[in-house]
Amino acid sequence: MTSFYNLLKSLSRPKLRMMNRILLIDVIAIVLTLLYQVYRGDLTSDSPIGIALFYSVFVEMVAFVVLSRNSEHVFVSDSYRLIPASDTKLYSVNLLSSFIAIFYAGFVQLFFFLLTSIPFWNEVMDSLKQFAHYSADKPNFIPNLIYTSIGGLVLGIAATILLWTSITLIHLTGNALTAFLPDSRQKFFRFILYVVVIVAFLYISSIVVNRVDGVLNHFFNLNGDTIASLYYAAVYLLGFAALESVGSVYLLKRWVETGD
Repeated sequence: MTSFYNLLKSLSRPKLRMMNRILLIDVIAIVLTLLYQVYRGDLTSDSPIGIALFYSVFVEMVAFVVLSRNSEHVFVSDSYRLIPASDTKLYSVNLLSSFIAIFYAGFVQLFFFLLTSIPFWNEVMDSLKQFAHYSADKPNFIPNLIYTSIGGLVLGIAATILLWTSITLIHLTGNALTAFLPDSRQKFFRFILYVVVIVAFLYISSIVVNRVDGVLNHFFNLNGDTIASLYYAAVYLLGFAALESVGSVYLLKRWVETGD
């Protein structure tokens, strides 16, 4: 049996290569945008940071889509399914490798943000000093900000994991069911599955947005219950992800065959 570590390396390498390509395009886009602003004379002290943040949104979206596609390919690929590893291990490592890749992309985005702030470090420090002065007379402000930021990060991770497990469950369910359908009906059935994916995405997004919005609306009067709602929501989403994972592993073992 292939060890967990070796399987993780095997699945992570192509995903990290894809992230590097996306990040390279991100760097090129940032540099070209900065040069264009210099050419027009529109470059301001906060422009590099704003540009880096702007492109980071698209990078994470593209990274999520690319990793989702790659992960689903693993489950129907001969080269991966024939690896001497249990379906449970393959599923778990595949999910973990995707998480590592998107975390890597996010970490590099943070580095880009810090890098673009270096030429204007004095302005950044002035802003931090103003923030420190503002929060000085609010003893609970900084701790609540830290707890809320961590809670938001945990909730975002949980939502990402649930989206991946939902896509996988729908994909494997579709593969299992379409095997019993005539070719003329497979396209229609897959269209229905895509609709289900969109509805699931909107449902998960509504949970995340409602929780975060509720915390932000009460931010200046934060209490433990309000902050805890972020963590409760994360546990709620992870619980659903665990149930979906059980269903996906069952389908892998019983019904899903490789397609290439």
